[in-house]
Amino acid sequence: MTTSAGATRAQGDALLARLDNLEPGKPHRRLMFMGGLGYTFDSFDGALMGYALSALIIIWHIPSETGGWLLSSIFFGYLVGALVAGVLADRFGRRRLMMSSLLIFCVCSLLMGTANSLPELFVWRALAGVGIGAETALIAPYISEFLPARVRGKFVARTVGFLAFGYVLAGVVAPLVISPNPAVGWRIAAVLCALPVVLLLWWRRRLPESPRYLLSKGRIAEAAEVVENMERESGAKPSAEPLETVDSVTDPAASSPAVTPDRGMLAPLAGLWRGGLARTTIVIWLLWFILIGVNYGFSSWLPTLLVLEKGLTLTNSFLIALITSLAQVPGYYIASLLIDKMERKWLLAIYALGATGGAVVVAFADNTPVLVLGSALLAAFTNGAAGVYYTYTAELYPTAVRATAMGAASAVGRLGAIFAPIAIGYLFARIGWVNVFLVLVGALAVAVAVVVIFGARTSGRSLNESVPAGH
Repeated sequence: MTTSAGATRAQGDALLARLDNLEPGKPHRRLMFMGGLGYTFDSFDGALMGYALSALIIIWHIPSETGGWLLSSIFFGYLVGALVAGVLADRFGRRRLMMSSLLIFCVCSLLMGTANSLPELFVWRALAGVGIGAETALIAPYISEFLPARVRGKFVARTVGFLAFGYVLAGVVAPLVISPNPAVGWRIAAVLCALPVVLLLWWRRRLPESPRYLLSKGRIAEAAEVVENMERESGAKPSAEPLETVDSVTDPAASSPAVTPDRGMLAPLAGLWRGGLARTTIVIWLLWFILIGVNYGFSSWLPTLLVLEKGLTLTNSFLIALITSLAQVPGYYIASLLIDKMERKWLLAIYALGATGGAVVVAFADNTPVLVLGSALLAAFTNGAAGVYYTYTAELYPTAVRATAMGAASAVGRLGAIFAPIAIGYLFARIGWVNVFLVLVGALAVAVAVVVIFGARTSGRSLNESVPAGH
C-alpha cells in the first residue's frame, strides 16, 4: 500500500530499529548468497571474455594500441550502466533494476558470440558492460540496506568476495575452452557467459525490495511486510505493535529521514555534492578510479603481456592468471574478517599499500616464480580492497542517494578501468614492462595518501540517513 505523503519519522525509525536489531539469520545469508551469485557471474563474464579477447589480440595480430581499446570496451558499458542504474534505482527501486541488468548482460554476451569484426565485438561487449556495470553497482548497497551495523561490513565484504569465484571459474574454463582452438573457443565462451540468465528466475521469486527504499518513498506498509518476513524467517517474533498508515503529513520535519521531495531524475546526482557530502564524494571517486583502474588494467593485460614480454605460451599465461585469481579468495576473506574489527579507512589503506608492494615485485621480477608471487599479491590486495570500499561507500550516503552514490562511484571506477588498459597499451609500446608497473605503483601510493588523510570513519555506525541540505 502506498501512502500519499510518507511514513512519519517515528514509524520509519521504529521499522529501521527492528531491522538493525535483528540477529543475522537465514534471510540475511540468502540475500548474501543471491547477491554473491550475481557478482560471481559478473566477474566470470568479465574475466572469461577478457581471456577470449586477449587470445584474439594475439591470433588476429591486433596492435597493442587497438587491443587496449578492445579490452576496455566493456568498461565503456560499465560506466553507463553503473551511473544510470544508480539514479534509476533510487527512483524506481533496487529489485527491478537488478533483474533488468542481469537480463541485459546475459543477452548481449550471447550476441557477442555472433560478432565477425572488431566494431561488432566492441559494440556487443560495451552493451554487455551496461548490464554488468549496473548490477555490480546495485548489489552492495542493496544488501547493506538489510543488515545490522554490527555485521554489515562482514556480510557485504563476503558478498563482494563472490567476485573471486567468478575469476577462478573463468581461469579454469579459459584453458579448457579457449586455448585448444581460440578461433572457435572465444565464441563458446560468449555462450557460456549468457547462461547465468537462469539466476533471474530465482531473483524474481525471492528477492525482496529494500525496506529503506520503500520507506524513502513513503510505502510504509510494504516496508513493514518485508521487515516482518525477515523477523519471521530469522526466528524472531514480529512486533505486535501496529504501524498506522499515514494519509498526509503536514509538517515536513515529521517525515521519515529518508523521504525527500521528487525533483527529477538528476536530483540524486546533485545531492552528492551538497553539504558535507562534497568532500566525501571527491575522496570516494579518487579511490574507486585508482583501485579499479589498477585492478582491471593489470588483469586485462596480464595474459597478453606474459606472452609478448615473457615468451610464455597462451595456455601457460592463462594458468598464471588462474593462480592470481585464486589469490583473490584469501584477499577477500581476510578483508571480511577484519572489516568489522577495525576502521574501514585504515583497512583500505593497508590493502592499497599491499597492492603497491605487489606491483613493485611484478615490475622487477626476473623469473616466473617471482612474477607469479607479485601478481598474486597484487590481485589479492586490489580485489580484496573491493570488499572494503563497496561497504565503505554504501555507509557514507543516505538512502535517498545511496544507490546513485554507489552507481556514480562505480562509474568513476569504470573510467579508471577504461583508461588503464588503453594507457597500458600505449605505455607498454613506449616505455616497457617495468615502467608500466612503476606507474601503477605511483597511482596506488596516491590512493593510500587520500584515504589516510581525507577518509571518514564509519565502522560500527548505523547507515547514514542525513539528507543533504537543499535536497
